[in-house]
Amino acid sequence: MNEQPSSLRTELELITEAEACRLLKVCRRQLYSWRMAGLIPYFKIGKAVRFRLTDVVEALERMRIG
Repeated sequence: MNEQPSSLRTELELITEAEACRLLKVCRRQLYSWRMAGLIPYFKIGKAVRFRLTDVVEALERMRIG
């Protein structure tokens, strides 16, 4: 059996742009702007853009005011 621990699986989980938009409740253009501004780290795999779920959550926390 070669199962990864749950925390490692969560750390490595990648989501698509559409999934990130749904999670953040923003349009694709807004997500692109944040990406280009360096606010949300991302991976470029060929032509596909992917986000690490934990990075998206951390980026959202950094944007919190108050």
